[in-house]
Amino acid sequence: MGFIQPPAGMGWSVGLWWLVAAAWAVAAVGAEGEVVAAVGAAPRRHAYAAMMYMGTPRDYEFYVATRVMMRSLGRLSASADRVVIASLDVPPRWVQAL
Repeated sequence: MGFIQPPAGMGWSVGLWWLVAAAWAVAAVGAEGEVVAAVGAAPRRHAYAAMMYMGTPRDYEFYVATRVMMRSLGRLSASADRVVIASLDVPPRWVQAL
């Protein structure tokens, strides 16, 4: 098994965040293979996930796109969990808006 490298143009800190997110997702799987709900809601089979980080020229555009996607899924009553993983440098008001 080879070492997974982040895509070109992504710093190691972003790759590290991705690794942490993947480890958290694996830890959320119960012994029987069912996903354990983090907030106490009934677990769902599918999820839509987005990852937000800072450091690109288009940070605000990515934030707006993430917000539109998550709100659209909510309005469509998609039968899936919605997850946003935000790095520590994302402005707190952006995180609150999501």
